[in-house]
Amino acid sequence: MTSALPHGVCSTCSQSLHFCLACGQPVKNKYYQFDGVGPYCQECYQTRPRCDVCSAPLTHEYWQLSDGRVICANCHSTAIYDPAAAAALYSEMRQVVDQLLGLRLNIPTGVALVDRNQLREVIRQQTNAVMQGNPASSTALPLVAENTLGLYARRGMRRGIYIQTGLPRLLFLQIAAHEYAHAWQAENYPMLRDERIHEGFAEWVAYRVIGRYRYTRGQERMLSRQDIYGQGLRWALEVEAQTGIHGVINALSAENG
Repeated sequence: MTSALPHGVCSTCSQSLHFCLACGQPVKNKYYQFDGVGPYCQECYQTRPRCDVCSAPLTHEYWQLSDGRVICANCHSTAIYDPAAAAALYSEMRQVVDQLLGLRLNIPTGVALVDRNQLREVIRQQTNAVMQGNPASSTALPLVAENTLGLYARRGMRRGIYIQTGLPRLLFLQIAAHEYAHAWQAENYPMLRDERIHEGFAEWVAYRVIGRYRYTRGQERMLSRQDIYGQGLRWALEVEAQTGIHGVINALSAENG
């Protein structure tokens, strides 16, 4: 005789079933995963509040940050909240970029952890500077604070990379590498205006960095994007396949100006 478990499924059947991480009920039909974490049933996917980082349905265990963002337990487990930890990981990322691609900054550019409200203010200042004809920003694309996780900014001689606090370690590395690439572009190819190449190069650097950490799910997500970032990344990878790393960098030189 087999015993029934609290959710009404016998112990024998439970061995072959998936159970929703949010509600604990057996998932008999379609289910969802977020960055390899799951499964989540369709009801939880449709009705529960979502993690502001990975979009997974929230369980009873979550963290609310001071700026109102809500982080799931999985994202929180490796999230970067401490400025010293962010600086150490940023330094590690710079070494990886140097080893993989030979890219180095000549002008000191540090990293700062900011909440969503602080990042919104940095974006506002950069947008105003661009509107006034001052090329202080590294990108011509419009930025939305709720969708922006990091930003390279330049004000006169001061340069910095701003990244939202509370991002998981691997996502932090991805965002930091992308913005670091923009900083490198600003030093070496300040007249680059083609948005696809501008963002594609930065995505390519980030793609290569997280590949070193075997973050294949992050790479797959980057490749699947259909916007200018995904288009640009696929362009850079095609150029690399044909002409190597230096071919991608040379393509920036051809478009600069």
